[in-house]
Amino acid sequence: MAHGMNTMPTARRGRTYYKHGANDSRGIHGFCSVLLVAALLVAPPLILLGSERSRRARYLALSDALDSDVAELNRGGLDISALRDLPPNALVHGVSDDIDAISSDADMGVAIPGALVLRRNAEYCQWQEITSQSCETCTREVRAEDGSTRDETYQCNCVKQYDYVKAWRSQRINSLLFDQPGAHHNPQRDPMPSRTFAGEDASMTFRQGGRDAEGGRAEDAAGDGVRARLHPDMLSSGVRGQPYRHVEFTPDGRAPPPSFFARLFSFLGPDPSRTRYEPLKLLKDTPTSPAAVRDGFVYVGQGGWFFSPRESATSSKLFNWFAQYLEGSLFDWQFGDLMPSCTAGDVRFRYEVQDPAIVSVLGQLRKDRASNELLVTPRTMRGVGDDKAATIGLVHSGSHSAPDMLAAEDSDSRNRAHLFRALLLIWSIPASRLAGVALERELGESSVAVKTEGALGLCFLVLGATWLLIWGEAHGAAETTAIFFAGGTLGYLAYKSARRKGSGRRWRAVWCRVAKWANAPPEWRVEDSYVPAPDKATGRASKLS
Repeated sequence: MAHGMNTMPTARRGRTYYKHGANDSRGIHGFCSVLLVAALLVAPPLILLGSERSRRARYLALSDALDSDVAELNRGGLDISALRDLPPNALVHGVSDDIDAISSDADMGVAIPGALVLRRNAEYCQWQEITSQSCETCTREVRAEDGSTRDETYQCNCVKQYDYVKAWRSQRINSLLFDQPGAHHNPQRDPMPSRTFAGEDASMTFRQGGRDAEGGRAEDAAGDGVRARLHPDMLSSGVRGQPYRHVEFTPDGRAPPPSFFARLFSFLGPDPSRTRYEPLKLLKDTPTSPAAVRDGFVYVGQGGWFFSPRESATSSKLFNWFAQYLEGSLFDWQFGDLMPSCTAGDVRFRYEVQDPAIVSVLGQLRKDRASNELLVTPRTMRGVGDDKAATIGLVHSGSHSAPDMLAAEDSDSRNRAHLFRALLLIWSIPASRLAGVALERELGESSVAVKTEGALGLCFLVLGATWLLIWGEAHGAAETTAIFFAGGTLGYLAYKSARRKGSGRRWRAVWCRVAKWANAPPEWRVEDSYVPAPDKATGRASKLS
């Protein structure tokens, strides 16, 4: 028998383990830990490279659009025939408040009028394993191949506790590696994944005069204007500046009256303007939709949710009980099992829409051969790398001029690039210490000033080299040279001021440091020597600390 949708989370207490001695990662777990640390050290520069390539493509496409002639669809006395004769790749810009659009999800048989973009947000009832660990700090002596020794601190005598929480989540969680996967099994069914739908037949009228800067109708706005369809690819990134609104279905399409407590604590509740109410008659086709017939999805309300319960086969239940018997959790009944929560494997989703009253459009105009209508489509600048970043197909909420739209897009692109550059600075902290180890220097035991010089120096060097590779000398050569020179200077100062470390093979020292960060045991990371290399100037060995 199918069950209803419950929203209350539930928690269960898992097992507790005590590990005497060192908490080193050995075996396959230690090998995977080393691979993970290595991946974290290699990935950020590669991600930065991709980000800068995308930034360059976006900058060039926006600059080309800014230098191009843009035909204004709201211009008075516009000749429609002239629009049809525009040269290929010519840009057009217009502002419209006469929008005719409908976005639909055929799998559920739902269509929302007036929505340029429809987004389906799926959630899954899943168990999450929460691990907490408390350890003591111990000291041990590690020995190098030449017999020299050094003391290091490590975690020991650890107590590890597993806990589990079942709730609605935006992503599925694989439970195979849980400590108790039988009692906390997460089915991986995903019948209606999250997806975004663009309006297939969105069209709008650009009247002469359009809208003024405040969004009101201009005094000279008149006539039938220019009617054009919006290609779905224009909405691939949504409508900039337009927040999504949840969709709820009520009998008359109006907001239900708030309860006493909702009125009393209205300042704590959601913003009513962020919810759009539609009549239930829009769901007349959902009982026969593919999602309803195949997976049993029904509209249950409670915030606009469509719900599908998980129905387990008898064989699946028997196998799960057997797994619980093997792990010793078959008769582990807890208070959380009595809570009316969702069943792991249940799926629900709801819709959100972008339905602006006024939009500004910037793209290229083409003639639809099938319908003989004007069609606004994106324009892609070829030969600059990332086609998506080099595409100009903009839809912004509100009334904006073409230069303002391009400036806003450039600001978004620049902010994304700044985010990855900031992440590179964080990466430079451990990476600079690893580079110091390769150069027989110990930045971790040096002063704060030396650590800062090393991190900033490596960050500026990698960033400057990336800019030189991506941008070349055509754009920002002075800035690239300055940041590269600053990185080299700071790196040299850190190299000269940092404490010396033990001598030996450099590749082995790097491996030992990576293995130490991965919490590998000492026998995995035996260095050649802990005796500091002699200073070439004095011929004496410098102290480690």
